[in-house]
Amino acid sequence: MIILIFCISSCEKDFLNVVPDNIATIDLAFNNRATAERFLSTCYTYIPEHAHVEQNFSLLAGDEIWYYAENDFYMNNETSFRVAKGLQNSSSPYLNYWEGGRGAPHSLFVGLRDCNIFLDNLVAVPGLEEEERQRWLAEVKVLKAFYHFWLLRMYGPIPIIRDNLYVGASLDESQVYRESVDEVVDYIVELIDEVIASEALPGIINYIYTEQGRITLPVAKAIKAKALVLAASPLFNGNSDFSELVDLEGNPLVSQTYDPDKWVLAKDALFDAISEAHNNGHSLYEFEDQVPINGDINDVVRQELNHRAGITEPFNTGIVWAFEPAWTGDLQQWSQPRWTADHQALFNYTKKSHAPTLNMVESFYTKNGVPINEDITWDYDNRFNVTSTNNDDDFHRYYIESNYSTAQIHLNREPRFYATIGFDGGKWFSLETPNIEEIPHLNAKAGAPSGKNGFEIYSITGYFAKKLVHFENIISLQGSTIKGYSFPIIRLADLYLNYAEALNEIKDAPDLEVYEYLQAVRHNAGLDIGSDIINTWSQYSNNPNKPSSKEGMREIIRQERMIELALEGYRYWDIRRWKLAEDYFSRPIRGWNIFRSDVEGFYEIENIYYRNFLKKDYLWPISQNELLRNPNLIQNPGW
Repeated sequence: MIILIFCISSCEKDFLNVVPDNIATIDLAFNNRATAERFLSTCYTYIPEHAHVEQNFSLLAGDEIWYYAENDFYMNNETSFRVAKGLQNSSSPYLNYWEGGRGAPHSLFVGLRDCNIFLDNLVAVPGLEEEERQRWLAEVKVLKAFYHFWLLRMYGPIPIIRDNLYVGASLDESQVYRESVDEVVDYIVELIDEVIASEALPGIINYIYTEQGRITLPVAKAIKAKALVLAASPLFNGNSDFSELVDLEGNPLVSQTYDPDKWVLAKDALFDAISEAHNNGHSLYEFEDQVPINGDINDVVRQELNHRAGITEPFNTGIVWAFEPAWTGDLQQWSQPRWTADHQALFNYTKKSHAPTLNMVESFYTKNGVPINEDITWDYDNRFNVTSTNNDDDFHRYYIESNYSTAQIHLNREPRFYATIGFDGGKWFSLETPNIEEIPHLNAKAGAPSGKNGFEIYSITGYFAKKLVHFENIISLQGSTIKGYSFPIIRLADLYLNYAEALNEIKDAPDLEVYEYLQAVRHNAGLDIGSDIINTWSQYSNNPNKPSSKEGMREIIRQERMIELALEGYRYWDIRRWKLAEDYFSRPIRGWNIFRSDVEGFYEIENIYYRNFLKKDYLWPISQNELLRNPNLIQNPGW
């Protein structure tokens, strides 16, 4: 016994210092290049999947898309859909990126913690060259900025995670405070300015098969610019609705005084981001590929693919940032209608429930490039009436089936409408098209090939998200292909339109500088060809001087964003930052009567859902449990 006690006492200290081989430590994570690179990958895994309707809830939480939910447990419990229906709560919030859960795969604060671990420990790694080490550090700093930006858009004021708390931190030290919107934006800018000054990020990705989606310098500058646009927008720039959102000392967490200089900062950052993108080969996308069908495609179909393939062609020149691991197959299957017997047989390839709303269909311009309620040549009052196309109509030849009864709202619309929306009577070009003169069309009435059959889940509005479906998809009993793509996070057109918006806000009246980048997007969309926006409005609009006033241009730029970036999630964030959600998101969700098989019955407008967007809905609630754990946190107004 005495000998045994002696051995235990003498060996205890050494025994407790031994770390078993199968226990990971921070040191092991950074003891060679391979393990350090895996930790870098971990920092990237917190990027929400932008093709996932829960993780990227902006796809579904607004008024662009609605789901068929009648007696369907899965659809009714899609968390982003419950937010869209106004069912958010503070006891256990949906899409809780603060803590993780309820549709959010991670807490972004955990992601920020891992980023800080990486930044603190990537010091000297065997096998890692200094140039590459500096690049990795720069990438993770940008990821930190992006995660702060994502949380800022959701919650407004948030704690800034500059450094991780040490293990021995006291309770008081761990109970962090929310910092003001301006302070959070300043920190985002500070991080990215450090990265820019380091000159460590590449301008482009050279190893496209192994590094596609990694942070580049254009991506970093774009994130900085978008954070400054958010700070300058009405939601956070002099918003008295948040006057009660103050810290424990009574200081406002959201600016209560409008500051026009914030738009100047945003304008400068946007110009820098656009210039960097141009210098590294980015440009508005133009479809130039050969298409393997009988006969060449014509200019009309090429213009349509200009818009569709601008989303679905991976990492094309118009995409500033997309993240490779995001899988778009599920989103495409929810968006894909059917028009053949093979489609009907292979039901799982065409689930057809990701349905654009009539609300957003009305946003698109007429073929003349002005809003449908302004075009003096377009019958706005009778837009819901049924009409019939004819064989001699060259404009609709490749858009709508001839001699087909459809709603007037589908006729004489701009090219982006036909590229974005699938509708009853509308043609759908794909590699299943036998030749350019035989493009299949949709018949979306009940019981028809593209319509609802029986008790199936289906498009609740009668519309389909054409823009999100790759034109190379083939659904056939002989073999089917759903061609995946990397869903865009930031597009160059987004930066162009933000730049026009910022310029318009800092000038007394719009000028050629304001028009330039807006005009580039419109020309790329097939509008104002051989002319410009001033002449278009003068010739076709009942408000011909609209582009000449600051207020008129603000309205034009906002509508242009809703059209160009439709179905990509931008509309949800834009309407919130413009402080227009109480108007747009409180309107009834509308579509056609998909349960009717006759023409007149199908084209009855259905008010699918009524909701009431409240001021409190502009910001996400912090969970009650989190507030109990940390009394220094202040709940957002109304929750």
